[in-house]
Amino acid sequence: MAYNHIIQPGVFELYCGPMYSGKTQRLIARLDPLKHMDAGFLFIRPRCDKRRKRRYGVRGRYISERNPEQILEIVREQHELIAIDEVQFFDRTLSQVVNELLLRGKNVVAAGLDLDFRGEPFGCMPYILPIANEVVKLRSAICRYPLENKRICRQIATRTQRLIHGNPASYDAPIVSVQGSKRYESYEPRCLEHHFVPGKP
Repeated sequence: MAYNHIIQPGVFELYCGPMYSGKTQRLIARLDPLKHMDAGFLFIRPRCDKRRKRRYGVRGRYISERNPEQILEIVREQHELIAIDEVQFFDRTLSQVVNELLLRGKNVVAAGLDLDFRGEPFGCMPYILPIANEVVKLRSAICRYPLENKRICRQIATRTQRLIHGNPASYDAPIVSVQGSKRYESYEPRCLEHHFVPGKP
């Protein structure tokens, strides 16, 4: 049953962009009306995300990023909308899971990084972008590259920069390294001009 177009059966919506572009906030805003209606939804995050828990007033389930098929096991008839955050951590089989959910008449909404720190397609993104009915490329992040006099670039950021001890991570560094897991490691949104990846072919 549709609720003023809040739930769209068989439709896959995807929010993507660099870090700090508001992906998760848009996902939660998408769910917010359903908390006040007689409608069921399921909020899912990958288990590999070890960062401190953010509180959005929405309870979620953590699923192994190596086994996205678990999503199908926990979806029930009353779950009309399936929301998946940090979707980039799941492997390519997530596309099959999404297709199955759409065939079941579920509305799937996901959010994640489209590019990794190398500036290359991240995880399952190349496989789920083509099957999305609606794609929102968020452009609200600003480049934080430091300039003189304590200023920052402030151009539109389209990339995510991984920093290790304040320096750009090399191309051969591991793809998945969650912010906060290592004190000397951090991430910043960067514009194309100020995105550096030493050793990139």
